Amino acid sequence: MAEATGIHEPLLNEHGTSKNKDEPADKTCPASGKTGKRCAVENFKLPPPGTFTSHPGGQEHLKTAAQSECPALLFLAYHVGCDLDGRIARAVKANGIEMPDSGELFADVHALVTKVKEEHKNQHWVFVAWSLIITVGFFTILPWFLLRPGVASAITVSLLFEVYFLNIFHTRHHKGGKVYDIPWLDKLTAPLYEVVDNTWGYNPKAWWKNHHEYHHMSTNANCDPDMPAMYPLVRLFQAQERRWFHAAQTFYFPLLLPFSVARFPVESAFKHGGPKAYFVLWMVLMWIWPCAVHGWTGLYATLFAQGLTGVTLTSKFAVSHSHVDLVAHSTEADSLLTTKKTKMDAWMVNQIEESMSWGGYWMTVIFGGINMQIEHHMAPGLDPPLLWCMADGLKGICKKHKIRYTHEPSIFHAYSGLHRRMWVMGKP
Repeated sequence: MAEATGIHEPLLNEHGTSKNKDEPADKTCPASGKTGKRCAVENFKLPPPGTFTSHPGGQEHLKTAAQSECPALLFLAYHVGCDLDGRIARAVKANGIEMPDSGELFADVHALVTKVKEEHKNQHWVFVAWSLIITVGFFTILPWFLLRPGVASAITVSLLFEVYFLNIFHTRHHKGGKVYDIPWLDKLTAPLYEVVDNTWGYNPKAWWKNHHEYHHMSTNANCDPDMPAMYPLVRLFQAQERRWFHAAQTFYFPLLLPFSVARFPVESAFKHGGPKAYFVLWMVLMWIWPCAVHGWTGLYATLFAQGLTGVTLTSKFAVSHSHVDLVAHSTEADSLLTTKKTKMDAWMVNQIEESMSWGGYWMTVIFGGINMQIEHHMAPGLDPPLLWCMADGLKGICKKHKIRYTHEPSIFHAYSGLHRRMWVMGKP
């Protein structure tokens, strides 16, 4: 396994000069390739909210990007495969904004995504149909579970929770609140999804910040709220201090998973500022009603359903960036902290080499593309089935640019890679 530090240092200090005091101050900037103290990537700024009425990530993404340390990277990531050289370039220029530097790797990925979107338009309807099935199933199965709690209803509602959050919640908030790209259908279903998202999930406003900026832009850095945030319980990076109990982390890690989903409504209300009414609704539906109406059977059923969802959902996120074969960029010259000084191509290399994909087409459709994590980080606004469609092309691009691409045939192989990394990082 390549060195795994999990601590990414900026290539430049706040004044734009080299971090190494022995290097000349006028050295070529590693962010834009230009000589001098300022970089085009650093200078990129978004206009005031409302300037652009249409955006692939929605107005909230524009706000998140404008307030972030990496507006250029977010801009390019959410416009890969879009009309960057035409309509978007004209809109940017009309508002007095300079297009941010990208690079050869970005150009190759951009061309690939453009081609995939054009050649596989039917995959959008696959995603629309699957999302509608999930929606109808969720609001059918949940009443069954509440009225007749048992093993069968608990397993079924757990599966519906999992595929809902992987397909609808995850994709919807990457696409600015749009799931179907059919205005009347998005408008019709939005109130239903708002209730589900806020009751069982993560306050969307906090999720936008934590997921888009901290996770997608700074994968495996200290600010990443995914696997790095599990320390000190779980150690996955060299820079994290090893504790005596980490020697057993590969064995006790599965015991942590059942609790991972039930904490979301609690954190949403009391940590992320979500409406308390949704927390009350969650308490009533998942705890008070089952116990008051069905007694011990209701309690066992809700514990089983939530625990099973925690295991199946969290395990799929856990394998995405913690495989034993992933390249974790060191704190030397190739390291990156995602800031507005980071070059797009360097960021893309970081994303590819610190992510992994697993499974095939049907796993991609069923589980909302969570298995195609490399492709998702290259094009976060794509419909999930298209991620599988771009995989072979992306492998070819990685070979061309000598970038490591990690893929496993199944979730079981991916989970094995995660536990091998835990073993390596836990042993003395």
